[in-house]
Amino acid sequence: MSCLLWCGWVWLWVRWKTLPEVLDHLDRLPVRASAESVPPETIAQTARAVVHRLPRFGVGECLLRSLVTYAMLRHQQRADISLVLGAGALDSFGRPALHCWIEINGQPLLEMDNLGKCFRVMFRHRMPRLTTLTP
Repeated sequence: MSCLLWCGWVWLWVRWKTLPEVLDHLDRLPVRASAESVPPETIAQTARAVVHRLPRFGVGECLLRSLVTYAMLRHQQRADISLVLGAGALDSFGRPALHCWIEINGQPLLEMDNLGKCFRVMFRHRMPRLTTLTP
């Protein structure tokens, strides 16, 4: 499935469902065995480029980008993937800065090195073990 299609699909789900509901739905989608494999960095760069250029209508760019990356990595049967949501310093209105990112084997994917210093992890969702459907 293309990145643009994932963006549209995920955007609709995020607008109408809670984050745990969206992740639960993504985790229940069937995964098909495939010989093609794209590096996670390439998937994340593609998702970043596509999401950055699309109108998001109230959905945070980092949240949409992370969910699209998560969905595409899961579709490729990647293991040890986590979607992480963190809260940072308060702004002048008392609202925390929020950021969402993907981790592979506990390391942020295409993110700054000091995420742990800037954001306190508030939510972490690990991709469950995958079951593969054979074609």
